[in-house]
Amino acid sequence: MSILFTPLKINGLELKNRIVMPAMQLRLGMGNPRAQAYYLARAQGGVGAIIMSATAVDLLCRDEAWGRPDGVARFVEKMRAFTSLIRANGARIGIQLWHGNQFPAGNGGDDPNAAKVAPSAVEECRALTIGEIQAIIARFGQAAATAQAAGFDFVEVHGAHGYLVCQFFSGADNQRIDAYGGDLAGRMRFGLDVAQAMRAAVGPAFPIFFRLGAQEERPGGVTLDQSKPYAAALQQAGVDAFDVSIGKAKGRKASPLAKAKTGTFVPLAQAIKTAVAVPVMAVGRINILAAATAALEIAGVDLVGVGRQLIADPQWPNKMRDGRGDQITACLSCNTCFTPLDRKAWKPGDPICKVNPRAGREVDSEGVTSGK
Repeated sequence: MSILFTPLKINGLELKNRIVMPAMQLRLGMGNPRAQAYYLARAQGGVGAIIMSATAVDLLCRDEAWGRPDGVARFVEKMRAFTSLIRANGARIGIQLWHGNQFPAGNGGDDPNAAKVAPSAVEECRALTIGEIQAIIARFGQAAATAQAAGFDFVEVHGAHGYLVCQFFSGADNQRIDAYGGDLAGRMRFGLDVAQAMRAAVGPAFPIFFRLGAQEERPGGVTLDQSKPYAAALQQAGVDAFDVSIGKAKGRKASPLAKAKTGTFVPLAQAIKTAVAVPVMAVGRINILAAATAALEIAGVDLVGVGRQLIADPQWPNKMRDGRGDQITACLSCNTCFTPLDRKAWKPGDPICKVNPRAGREVDSEGVTSGK
């Protein structure tokens, strides 16, 4: 049997194989029937673990979240049933937590009353105060506890792709001269404090993943020489696994197009693996068995993130395991699946994949067959 289909334990959590569906923001939501049918199809397709799309920490902390005064309690109740269903179908499920450049909302631009903020003043963003920084850190801890109560098997911090946690670590974005900036240790502090707050909130046995932006191709940006000690320190702070991608994309796409080679970010994960003693996941156009196997056997990482390929064909893991590779619907790496983020006119139920008309539409087969 290929190493791809061997189990792996992460802080006591056992995954049946090494295939993880990483978080992808498709505007499907979380608790509604459409979103749940979409994720359930991937669990039934044989994936080892699913990471649900990035969710603002404030939505898992505020009593009035999700548009209701009892929003968090209702979220916990609804998601407990859903997370149990995913486990019953053989997969484990986590949720990715993030914070956008707003305070107090932290949801990336949906609250017109929230101030636009960043580690340092830039363009329309003002610099966060120490008190605000500490409030955000506390919310990561609270959000992790909410996710745990909702039945998720693990949580993941989004510390890549130029979002707030990544900004604090990057010398290109963080020009602070206080405890949360300056030298490398100062720029590491925010991410370390977030990890420690989450660990304190969920206890020692609940797995914490960290999506690490390990490199940036821009002046003053993150380098691997910086990311390796950061990863080692994050492990000491309570991180159980790393999901390794890039920082702020400039000259490279976080979701590489077809011209990029398969496994394009695997070398970054391979480098981080040398600095930590916990599992590391590689990403970046891992959409064929050879690329997945090479990442595990040659690069020496522990997990592979298979994202867009699972949109194109949710049965990819089962087909690979059973030797039915000739039946796979191949992902084109065209990024059509990110249309929901780019077009305001898009609405749930509209197509998101060129090769799989059912993607995101599993719940309404009539709409698929009629072309609606």
